[in-house]
Amino acid sequence: MNPQIFGWEHLTFLAIFIVISVISLYFIKKYAKSTKSQDIIVRCVGVLLFAFILWNRISIVLKNGDALDLIPNTFCGLSSLVLSLTVIFGKRNNNVLHFVLYVAFVGDLLTLCYPDFIGQNISFFYGATISGLLHHATGLYLCILLELIGWFIPNYKKWPNLVIGFMAYITFGTFLINVLNFGSAFYINSPILDGTPLTVWVIAPVFAVGYAIYMIALELLRRRKKKTKQVSFNKIIKIIKSEP
Repeated sequence: MNPQIFGWEHLTFLAIFIVISVISLYFIKKYAKSTKSQDIIVRCVGVLLFAFILWNRISIVLKNGDALDLIPNTFCGLSSLVLSLTVIFGKRNNNVLHFVLYVAFVGDLLTLCYPDFIGQNISFFYGATISGLLHHATGLYLCILLELIGWFIPNYKKWPNLVIGFMAYITFGTFLINVLNFGSAFYINSPILDGTPLTVWVIAPVFAVGYAIYMIALELLRRRKKKTKQVSFNKIIKIIKSEP
């Protein structure tokens, strides 16, 4: 019997991923305080992500027998590639991260919860299956790591980056479909799940609303935290001045 979504192989993979992530992120947050150590860790995870997405694309080429499949044609696939290269060669909090990190986080999280490709072979360790799970898991881990240690700082003023990045993906997808004759790319002409209306033209507005809600909530939280700190500081000053 082929592996199933929410089957024991899927749930075991998720459990192992969660345990490793929680433990490693805890120790990184606690002990990796210097910029140099954080950069080394981030770039090492980036190299690992690049290796997994490359393995995944090669596995798909071997499966389908088409060399063009080496080119990522989904949001998750291209985001894993872009995210890995961005952290390997880019600076902290660079503009590319203000697009690709959000797309990677949402796509990787949803795919890990519902990996529709998990049953493509009788073996859970089939190349295209396990490499797909690993690059999604590593991408999600990297997104969390970057924000946890401050390598990436969300900023609502960077929203144009999201629009530019989205248009770049759609333009690339259109090129793949019309020039390289891909059957589908970036859910432009086919839904993410068969039998649903979830093409990119439905997903994008939902994603935009979610992004807006997240940014508003984050900004309100920051302002409240800043106000709390200011009140606490004023109390300390008042106490000091009141001492004889």
